[in-house]
Amino acid sequence: MARDFRRAIVRTVSAAGIALAALTTTCLPQLMSQAQAEGFPEKPIRVIVPFKPGGRTDVVARLIADKIQEKGWLEQPMVIVNADGGAGANAIAQLQRGEPDGYTIMHWSHEILMSIAMNLGNFKLEDFRSIGLTGGGSPLWAVRKDAPYKSLEEVVTALKEKPRSLVEAVGIGSIPHFIGAMLAQEAGFETRYVTANSNADRLRLLLGNNADIALFAASEYVTQGKDLNAIVYFGRERSPALPDVPTATELGYNVVWANPNWWLAPAGTPDEAVQKIAGALEKAINDPEIIEYFKQNTLDPYWTDGETAMTEAQETLGSLRTVAERIQ
Repeated sequence: MARDFRRAIVRTVSAAGIALAALTTTCLPQLMSQAQAEGFPEKPIRVIVPFKPGGRTDVVARLIADKIQEKGWLEQPMVIVNADGGAGANAIAQLQRGEPDGYTIMHWSHEILMSIAMNLGNFKLEDFRSIGLTGGGSPLWAVRKDAPYKSLEEVVTALKEKPRSLVEAVGIGSIPHFIGAMLAQEAGFETRYVTANSNADRLRLLLGNNADIALFAASEYVTQGKDLNAIVYFGRERSPALPDVPTATELGYNVVWANPNWWLAPAGTPDEAVQKIAGALEKAINDPEIIEYFKQNTLDPYWTDGETAMTEAQETLGSLRTVAERIQ
């Protein structure tokens, strides 16, 4: 009987050991991750920007990071890390090398959706956790002031009467390329292309009579467009800085490009870390100084939560894939 009792004890201890091992394997990492997230952040947060310093994405990231640190909305600073090149692939690689713990995130825009639609990188939308949007800015189409057409409808009419008779300055696979193609698809016209990989190139070609139409950020148009005429704005609503320029939707074309400031984390980042960062970002975009900066630079200050932002991105990606099939 004593021997049977000892065997029963051994079996019980063995079973308990197996159960403990299983608990450790399945639950301990989750519990540790949760405990770490609850103390988040305990060290600086790296914010990867896929461009060189000085552009809109970089400037907005730094502006918001500085405001969050100034106000103490996060216990640790947000450190901007520029990783340009490879159509965002370099930045994505840095993001993927980090742990999904909230300490490595990214600030980009819907340009990431263009990269995915064009299959330009080894990543997909499901690789990311959306934190939220801190405002954005919409572009416009412009022609020269001395052009014979003064409105979008006149441009559309000219292109329908003589297909490909007007030249559009674009960079292949860029925002100007996609937005022009989306409008062309909606309105039923076709332009010819001349390569222009920057705002400066588009402006030079347009003013030099080597292009007829080009896309510009609203802020670029306001500061540099004295010899241009804006014929359509691609925002959801008219820009307060350009009250006389109609939106594409007003003119009957379902083409909207708000190009938001999108904050992303790796998939699997804990809720607690995402919520903490999102809370700080929402406060920053509602700060009076940030709002004033946005308005002075023809940007729209608003907050969109991460889940809503991801839903919008999925819908936009569907439209971009349709365009990509047409232009590739």
